[in-house]
Amino acid sequence: MLKQDIEQIAVDLQEFDGGVADTCTLIYLERIHLLSSVSNFFQLLIFPAIVQEFGRHPAGCTLCRAIPAANPDQAVVRLAHELQVPVLSEDHQVLMAGRRLGLKYYNTLMILLALLLQEKISPAEYRKAYVSLLDFARYSPAVRQVGEQVFSLYLR
Repeated sequence: MLKQDIEQIAVDLQEFDGGVADTCTLIYLERIHLLSSVSNFFQLLIFPAIVQEFGRHPAGCTLCRAIPAANPDQAVVRLAHELQVPVLSEDHQVLMAGRRLGLKYYNTLMILLALLLQEKISPAEYRKAYVSLLDFARYSPAVRQVGEQVFSLYLR
């Protein structure tokens, strides 16, 4: 990825203020013990099908109306498009559906970087959560490399 692309990702993450989250993103954030913090710092939009899949309405998340769609993944993208906010997912197909509609899209690693770049967590807290996330997340080497490049920009 080009240096200017990485720099643009960093700018976008500094401006990140939330989006429509899928169930997996909520699960990942909970597993790294940051769901509460993220939902306090950023607006995480969810809808009834996500609450049902997750098993509860996470404190701090904003409940939106149900979105007619074939499945919750399609509903995430439809609601994000309707509201013109980012798609938050761990599913590559969901992220790419958002991209095709011209939406910004982020996984948990990028949300973690947004916390760091906006100085809502320290570099030590970032590293701890990063290591925890990589224990179970199935990110490709390319996604991990982007994360490392954005983190390197932060360290400069």
